[in-house]
Amino acid sequence: MPGLKWIGASSKRISKTSGCAALFSIALLQPAQAELPWFAPRGQVSTCSNDAAVQVWLPQQLPQRAQVLEVLSKWQAHPLHAYVPCFSLRYYHDATALACTTQGERGRQRCQPPVLPRELHQRQLIFTDALIGSASAQQIVLPTATSVAAFAHEVGHWLGFADEYRMSAELAQPFCHGRYRHPSLNVVTTAVLEMSSAELQALWQRLPWRDQVSDWQLLGQSIGAERWRLGSTEATAVGLFASRTCDEVPGRYSWKPVARMTAMEYHDVTIWPKAYLKLLENAGGLRNHNDRAK
Repeated sequence: MPGLKWIGASSKRISKTSGCAALFSIALLQPAQAELPWFAPRGQVSTCSNDAAVQVWLPQQLPQRAQVLEVLSKWQAHPLHAYVPCFSLRYYHDATALACTTQGERGRQRCQPPVLPRELHQRQLIFTDALIGSASAQQIVLPTATSVAAFAHEVGHWLGFADEYRMSAELAQPFCHGRYRHPSLNVVTTAVLEMSSAELQALWQRLPWRDQVSDWQLLGQSIGAERWRLGSTEATAVGLFASRTCDEVPGRYSWKPVARMTAMEYHDVTIWPKAYLKLLENAGGLRNHNDRAK
């Protein structure tokens, strides 16, 4: 991969599920001096440490291994790469060593790969036979035949972006009632569709994208008597636009910064608006994302 240097190693690990020794090949992937550092602001030059690297678990067998490595290679050209630029590769020979289980309505997978005690807090990207991609606080699980766009969508969760498509009821209930560890960067929720002028100004003040909206009146349309119907006009570049995130939760409404469909609604769109990249610059990197906020 251009712009990256590799350090090869090998290590013998014990599978948690089978109790048998499994040989894993390990390659530590670090950005060259010209690459952006882990968590660093855009444009600063450094290298990332092994502890900061995200572990990537991928199958040893071809062609699955080649598919994953191609995605990682293409990732370098993605606008989110600057925030997740460094990986530590772990090859597995048998997927049972990952100890994956299926959870939730949508069949998300969660895995417990064999790691050293000092690696327990490292984030993990696991490529396996999963049917769908999913993200939790420490782990992303993806099908081996995934695309860079799907990869970016799940990394987006780590960076603080919430889904803009209709969440399943299981996930939407806590999220849409505000029960998550951190405010999402791109979705806010309300319990009403209309507000007073004072309420709308208060909403404007708490928007993560507040600095990109010059006037609180851009967030709604006047219906008289100091009352406003939430929602910006289509001519507004950055404002308040309905998302489908909370469609499963009666009496809760969700809003995003831009009118157009983005990669957080449908990853194949591949659109990461400038407003979202600006939010990332202000946020400074990975967030303490958890299951309930995805």
